Amino acid sequence: MDLYWIGVHTALGTPDEGVPYAARIVPGQLPTAERRARYGTDCARMWHRLGAHRKTFTLLRFTEQVAPEEVRRPALRALTADLLYAPVTVPGVRELAARTGVA
Repeated sequence: MDLYWIGVHTALGTPDEGVPYAARIVPGQLPTAERRARYGTDCARMWHRLGAHRKTFTLLRFTEQVAPEEVRRPALRALTADLLYAPVTVPGVRELAARTGVA
């Protein structure tokens, strides 16, 4: 159930309350690639809302590794674009943007 609370808190505008749920999850122990991708997606959104650009990027890369098609969805492409044009430079974002059709 921890996985679902991450997305719930992010959607409710309280992403900081999702952090403890994310911390309890070991992504490699999630039973399917779909759930691992959901973890990566929801955590990327959560960290993005919290302004943690590097953590957002790390989770987008994790999602790309477990389910490459997921990072090509419009919502995750928008996150990638936000990182690409953010005032903080995150190494590797330009390459992710190119792979996902953002840049």
